[in-house]
Amino acid sequence: MVYYTDLKNALTKVVKTVLQKKHDYLAKTYYSYLRILENEKNPDTYIRGLARRLIPNEDVYKERLEKYRRKYFDNDVYTSLEELYKIYYIIAEEENRERSEEEVEQMFNELSS
Repeated sequence: MVYYTDLKNALTKVVKTVLQKKHDYLAKTYYSYLRILENEKNPDTYIRGLARRLIPNEDVYKERLEKYRRKYFDNDVYTSLEELYKIYYIIAEEENRERSEEEVEQMFNELSS
């Protein structure tokens, strides 16, 4: 999966959208997240860990979206944040699922090669 590109594009969209809607503090916050991501030596590993911390389960994901929905209900800010956190949720869901026996066997074989 290409986590880095998807997340970078979503973060960029959030920053541009919140700047357009004059939420400067929110723009600075998400721009700093974008800069951290860009400066990571291994961004995909960083993103996977971050996604697990931000969205440990579906309830947290829904609560976060509801909070943003109440705060930004009438503009594009909510939509851009929803898209961003959907990516985090998908990544976290993938990271938190249990590996099948076939996946474990394949990974074990790759380690021993």
